[in-house]
Amino acid sequence: MGTRMQPERVLTEYESSGYLSRKTLGEELSEVCRLRPGARAVVATDATLTYEQLDRAITGYARNFLAKGLAKGDQVLLQLPNSAAYVVTLFALMRIGVVPTLLLPSHRRSEVVSLAHELHPVAYIGGRDQLGFDCVEMVEQMDPGSLGIGLIYADSGPERDGDVPRHRLPGLQVGEPSDCPNAVDGATSVDPPHYRDVALNLLSGGTTNNPKIIPRVHEAYAYNAKAAARRCGVDSDSVYMAVLSTSHDFPLANPGILGTLLHGGTVVMCHTAAFDEAFAAIEANAVTMTAIVPAIAEVWNEAWDWYPADTSSLRQILVGAARFEEALGREIISKTGVTIQQGYGLGEGITTFTSLDDPLPVALRTQGKPISSGDELRIVDPQGRCLPAGASGEIIEKGPYTFLGYQGSHASDDSFTDDGFFRTGDRGYLDEEGNLVVRGRVVEQINRLGENVSPQEIEQLLEQLEEIREAAVFGVPDAELGERTVAAVVTESSGLDRRAVLDSFVKRGIARYKVPDEVVVVEAIPLTNIGKTDKKSLRALVSERHADQAD
Repeated sequence: MGTRMQPERVLTEYESSGYLSRKTLGEELSEVCRLRPGARAVVATDATLTYEQLDRAITGYARNFLAKGLAKGDQVLLQLPNSAAYVVTLFALMRIGVVPTLLLPSHRRSEVVSLAHELHPVAYIGGRDQLGFDCVEMVEQMDPGSLGIGLIYADSGPERDGDVPRHRLPGLQVGEPSDCPNAVDGATSVDPPHYRDVALNLLSGGTTNNPKIIPRVHEAYAYNAKAAARRCGVDSDSVYMAVLSTSHDFPLANPGILGTLLHGGTVVMCHTAAFDEAFAAIEANAVTMTAIVPAIAEVWNEAWDWYPADTSSLRQILVGAARFEEALGREIISKTGVTIQQGYGLGEGITTFTSLDDPLPVALRTQGKPISSGDELRIVDPQGRCLPAGASGEIIEKGPYTFLGYQGSHASDDSFTDDGFFRTGDRGYLDEEGNLVVRGRVVEQINRLGENVSPQEIEQLLEQLEEIREAAVFGVPDAELGERTVAAVVTESSGLDRRAVLDSFVKRGIARYKVPDEVVVVEAIPLTNIGKTDKKSLRALVSERHADQAD
């Protein structure tokens, strides 16, 4: 198994080289708040905050959390929709040294239980209306006390006493500066978080029900956000619109809301990526840049033909998380005049982007170059040997902001080479100019609307159903989803269809994005001549059935 260098040594080397600033994310933001107190920081449906108001709101939330018993080192599960309350909550927890783990809105009971067993969180902070789903009610129905959760915060609704009390997040109304000084209180100012402490945990999809827990260190994650912002030209005049869930690394820190705020720009928070909400927000707030996945780009491209909105302020669109067709990019550019920057990134570390001045073929055919001169990117064969330009292999990397290893049950994963490179599990090549071109996964995964879906995991979940004897799961191209998840199942039940599978997954509290988009009943799962599932034949079978239905 590859052994990672000692974290202290790694961080010391990058600090000495000038990459890391020896500051927490909270300290970085506080400096911006002092320099730009009256500038707009966050615009959302629940509040619009200047930098001064943002700083005081963070203080108010931090005091409230302390008063309810949260303390430095505590673990908290955070599952809020895009909102001003999300930004304030995130920074308030980090300010007092509490570590939030960022759950996606789509995560359900299964993920909450596995994370509770791994992290032993003392509190859960969630949203009452996430696209019509009440995440707080979900947790309350799980007997949170049995999971070690002793406190629940909700973003709306009544408070409630009990063994596990429910509190409402404080309001975002802020008073005069003198009413709310910057220091949280005497106790926390004595023992603030250290810049080498874990600021937050991101989650990565794995091959089991358990999400992999990715601890991100304050100074390293701050550098990640700032380096991405520099590559994308973010400055104090930038207005960044978040339409993807900001619990994802891409809209959170690449450059995302963190990179924008640390450069004094404005963050506009949208609940969804629906074109009507997004286009209205662009027009109302003179948005200059946003980040989307290719499936959303397809929808927006069609809407630009007929939807009445002025999106002329939009200068940049960042695209990542899935394959982006060059023809689509050229069409969007011709309609809007925007600059498209493609990127590639992982919650674990490496981020690449094309540059603002790259020629169009580079911008639309590659994922660009690493954002830091301290990044080291290699393409290797299965034996770990470096491959030349143009040859595809596994992408491995290390750099100033690469994480230092998973937490919990995945901590011993064979994720690093002996010389400290992280094995991304992604496949690609470097062109002659050093631009990265990503070609997919070394281990099969389905990229559904930017979410990585593990076929092996879905197969295991399906085969837990009594009606299903055997299952094979695979992805097929889809105009709206990028890839849709198809399950071929062997069953004797005449009533088994996608609705039955959906109902089973919902009852078990499994995230909705893991539910197969299509269920096909077959007499037997075909095998190749070496005994492996013949997914090529299954894809052909699905294609034939669709063709027959069309006729």
